[in-house]
Amino acid sequence: MSAQTIVSKLTVVRRITGLKSTAYQRYRERRFPESVYNFLYYVRNREPARHYCQAQAQMAVRPLEEKVIRELREDGISLVDVDDLLQAHALQDAQAWAEKQVAARSNQERIKLIKGGARLEAKSGKYFLVRLLGDEPVVDFNDTVMALSISAPVLRIVSAYLGMFGRLAALDLWYNMPTAGPAAFSQRWHRDPEDKRLIKTFLYLRDVDETNGPFCFVRGSHNDGPLKDVRPSSARMYPEDGFVEKNFPSDLIRVCTGKAGTLIFCDTTGFHKGGQPQKDARLLFNGVYTTNAGIPLVLNARQYRVTGSPTSPLDEMASYAIGHLNSMR
Repeated sequence: MSAQTIVSKLTVVRRITGLKSTAYQRYRERRFPESVYNFLYYVRNREPARHYCQAQAQMAVRPLEEKVIRELREDGISLVDVDDLLQAHALQDAQAWAEKQVAARSNQERIKLIKGGARLEAKSGKYFLVRLLGDEPVVDFNDTVMALSISAPVLRIVSAYLGMFGRLAALDLWYNMPTAGPAAFSQRWHRDPEDKRLIKTFLYLRDVDETNGPFCFVRGSHNDGPLKDVRPSSARMYPEDGFVEKNFPSDLIRVCTGKAGTLIFCDTTGFHKGGQPQKDARLLFNGVYTTNAGIPLVLNARQYRVTGSPTSPLDEMASYAIGHLNSMR
């Protein structure tokens, strides 16, 4: 492929960065050679990779963080207790903040309608999911969940796994409700196509058992895993029903039940699905971390806003994690 062709392809990419990720995936499948995608990935990530390389020697990675990083690389998933990771009592504050959002009048009205069987219009069509912060979440710098999302322990894990400083591309507070009917949308097995490597975090704010929608993941199916070629991420996002159960041993399917405070780190380029609650609702906080190359693919619109000011200066990792928000104001 000539240099002129590559430049032409990259020009098209810049023009489509406002498309939804599913539309981008279709474009990539039909028109976008892997070599060009890899070139774009390299170009957009040179700066954050250099910053991480320069800062890595000064990062004091703790034993628990090392364990998470190792498990992410090997399996694509790792679970910890949030208070163990932060060496603090973050869970109680996060729960109080989240339950306040659940109790808000507008959210209670939507919850009541869904309980009554209504299938309301919803972002991405997910009628079973109440986004408690709205379709454009707003958080304050001093909210516990924001402090957690850009905390040094979390970002050290993200940076080490990505091999560069990462971007906090999106965050959300989810209230997954029991609904009748078959699994739909992200309740079905799928692989996320937005980046070559990414991390999603899920913080359980209530206990999660088999009846209220545990997150599920196929260990080793992420893009850096040994099972990455079993239906690659470039294939159709949602495979046919039964594909995962037919092609992966049951002992590789991790069903993530856990107490409130369970924090899941997962590279969702691997096969995963959100739980389908049968009895009680599931309450969790979600963060999405991508490379700088993944940002235009993830963000088809502003995903969240941060208000207020931090009580202390942000370190280099945290500043980079939310630095892309400045260009979206």
